Amino acid sequence: MNARAAIKPGVAVERTRDGEFAALAGSGFFETWKPDPVGLILGTGYMRFTTAHGIDGLARLDGEGGLDCLAVIAREPGKGQFRRFIAAAKKSFRRVAVWEDWNPVIGKALKRYKFRRARCVEADGEVSEGWEWRSPNLNSATPHVK
Repeated sequence: MNARAAIKPGVAVERTRDGEFAALAGSGFFETWKPDPVGLILGTGYMRFTTAHGIDGLARLDGEGGLDCLAVIAREPGKGQFRRFIAAAKKSFRRVAVWEDWNPVIGKALKRYKFRRARCVEADGEVSEGWEWRSPNLNSATPHVK
């Protein structure tokens, strides 16, 4: 899978000089959305991102309005950045998942934010466990990237 595979088919994207995908970075949710070198080598589709909410990390889009986060970090922990990031993601995507949660504080927060425990099996058989939220009305939820 190449870096463009993380973007829903049919989305017009323009790659900038520094590898940023303009269709996502200019979308209002992501400040930057850049290929992750390890993700490119392994073919995972995960991209590096930054947001105006103070959260950076690795994520990919599923092509159906879903956001899969593998790693997130707050630039200034303890300031509510994660809460704002999750609230904005729930408004922007039909489904939001946070995989490989090794931090019990994050798990407790996601449970408060109406996420449920989830398991994902990749095509190669790799199993990921984490938390997932799905829009209660998928027909009315608009994916952030069309």
